[in-house]
Amino acid sequence: MHIIIFSRLGSQRLKNKAKVKLINKKKLIEHVIDQALNILPKNRVILATTKKVEDNYLCKVAKKKGIKYFRGSENNVFKRTTECCKTFKIKYFLRYCGDRPIIDILKIKKIIKEFKKYKEYDLISTNSNKEKIDEGLTIEFIKAKTLEQIEKNNLTFYNKEHITNYFYKNYKKYKIYKISFSKVFKKQYKYSIDSKKDLKTVNFILKNYDYKNIKDIAGYHEKANKHY
Repeated sequence: MHIIIFSRLGSQRLKNKAKVKLINKKKLIEHVIDQALNILPKNRVILATTKKVEDNYLCKVAKKKGIKYFRGSENNVFKRTTECCKTFKIKYFLRYCGDRPIIDILKIKKIIKEFKKYKEYDLISTNSNKEKIDEGLTIEFIKAKTLEQIEKNNLTFYNKEHITNYFYKNYKKYKIYKISFSKVFKKQYKYSIDSKKDLKTVNFILKNYDYKNIKDIAGYHEKANKHY
């Protein structure tokens, strides 16, 4: 099992968002890597970024944190992922987007601990074709071999950019395990960072909550909205 962190500095919605500072004094990408290292050891965490010069910065952060990195296609994230998996001989991985500073660490650890019973599945996810968890909280474990098989199809640009979309659109073709989650995460709130407002909301939550009590974030999100 590995964690692949996806990040690049070429974000159009919030420029250089991987560099933004959170309330804990860490830059977003540093915080995300630290979250991943709270789940798996350094040799199981990989940063997947692009070959663009600007993303040299992310590779330097990865080196500083003691994790490996992979550089691939900027827009074809699907190809970047399969090449990363081949390079590091990855069989299963947790997809971790670099704009998600809040994740359910305890639930993820529990799934990894019990992973033997999930090995038959192509995708283990909080989402399905009918239901999605609040944006920024998605948990997705993916079988690398299945991704390689999907890549042989004529994928759309959207599918190349969003690597699990093909699973949900063609859910009858694959074995997908639906992870259950609390109703407090079905409020259509946003916990990822794409704007300055998102950053203020997330900082308010990070200031107040303990990852061992992740259900509290919904209440803090509501309080943050009243402030901002």
